[in-house]
Amino acid sequence: MNRLLMGAKRFLFHRGGLGLQVTIVFTWVVMMGLLVEKTLLQPEPLKITPVLAKEGMKFGEEWWGIYWKGEKIGYAVTIQQQQTEKVSVKEKVWLKLSVLGTPQNIEQTLEYQTNQNLILESFDFNLKSGLLHFRLAGRVEDSPAGAGQRLTLRSYSAGKERQQEIILPEVPYILGQTKLYFLAQGLAKGKKYRIPAFDPSTLSRAEMTAEVEGTEHLNIGGEEKELFRVREEFRGIVVKSWMDRSGEIWKEESPGGLVLLRESKNAARHQNWSRGKIVDLIALTAIPVKGEIENPRAASYLRAKILSPALGDLKIQGGRQLRIGNEVIIRKEEFPPKPSAHKILPERDRQEALRSTPFIQTDDPEIRRQAEAIVKGIDDPAEKVRRLAAWVHQELEKRPVVSIPSAVEVLQQKMGDCNEHTVLFAALVRASGIPAHMETGIIYQEGKFYYHSWAKVHLGAWVSVDPLLNQIPADATHIRLAEGDLDKQLDIVKVIGRMKIELLEVR
Repeated sequence: MNRLLMGAKRFLFHRGGLGLQVTIVFTWVVMMGLLVEKTLLQPEPLKITPVLAKEGMKFGEEWWGIYWKGEKIGYAVTIQQQQTEKVSVKEKVWLKLSVLGTPQNIEQTLEYQTNQNLILESFDFNLKSGLLHFRLAGRVEDSPAGAGQRLTLRSYSAGKERQQEIILPEVPYILGQTKLYFLAQGLAKGKKYRIPAFDPSTLSRAEMTAEVEGTEHLNIGGEEKELFRVREEFRGIVVKSWMDRSGEIWKEESPGGLVLLRESKNAARHQNWSRGKIVDLIALTAIPVKGEIENPRAASYLRAKILSPALGDLKIQGGRQLRIGNEVIIRKEEFPPKPSAHKILPERDRQEALRSTPFIQTDDPEIRRQAEAIVKGIDDPAEKVRRLAAWVHQELEKRPVVSIPSAVEVLQQKMGDCNEHTVLFAALVRASGIPAHMETGIIYQEGKFYYHSWAKVHLGAWVSVDPLLNQIPADATHIRLAEGDLDKQLDIVKVIGRMKIELLEVR
């Protein structure tokens, strides 16, 4: 099912204060798909020949049930067709979820076309949730310079199109056909694979590794099967797959409790649903806490122990946060910062914190006009930040949203949760000439920690800002785990479902 869980594990559920809102953060395919540049399974890149592709591909329909901690939350289907010398694939995912008691129906499709060697030629991804619709399309062509391939990306949001081009050193493959790499090298216990992968949503590269851990007998759909258990990892996202000798996947599982099971069409669409119950994502992603904070929004100092096996790559140290082993100390900043705390921001870092991105569209005319209107007649940067945060807080309806946040679309829709508030705030602040970044982590509320996002701005020194709460600086229960634009939020996926907090001191 084209690495459904490899994408699904990148769900980051954000819960903010006030209404305790939630979102699923940005990824170009929320549930599936990554583009693979090349493979280093052997000194020369492994070539997928037409014969291997034809023998390994399974044309027709494959249906899957999607489960979260035992509760069915949706289904998926993959339709593969041979068209002369091309392969056409359509994948559709339908999810039925509850967010703070609000039902959410989410539908997404990914259509892509490859040549007979399964080299990607084009793709078209659509995500629909309520009134929100996001689309990302891409086409691969020869680079004009003659070196590598050119990937042209077009994103469509809020009725606008944005284009970006990337030069790839190698021709990309669809990661969903990973089984063909396994088949080419052979499935055997202890076999290891390394596949350098390219993710167009984050414009970043990271190696995917896989290892055949052994074989198991599983009962799937009432049928006993002997299957290979394969562990795959990409950017800290770990997925276990159970596949047969022909490379067909029958089950996939993530540590967070998400499971994909091969089912018949009728079973996938109509069976195993919980009667009168819809899985609420908040309850499934809350982080247990030892200790209690009586007034979290007033906290100016926090010392806590973070218990998790996957903290190494997270951005916990720096700024207002000090990390000592698995302990973190957070001291709320002063606003505005005292002159003695000012440090010159290197020009490269400054430009990075001011640039326009596909989802923080600082250069969009509507964003610029709105920013100018909010801070008109104000020269003090600190007062600009205060006005912009207050405007975003007041104007946006606090509503759970399952979407890919875009500042332009948020400005039009004027609704969302912490991610929508933060994306729009960051765009408005950057458009006002003030460096800003997104921060992602957790926040304390009502006895537990929840995933959340906020921002930081540079006013001689970095200061945290939570536009959903209209907090400047953000209280000390905001524990940062990742820093940067939307792509950096993916870094915290590795700890979802694998974290506990022990409070040591709060004041």
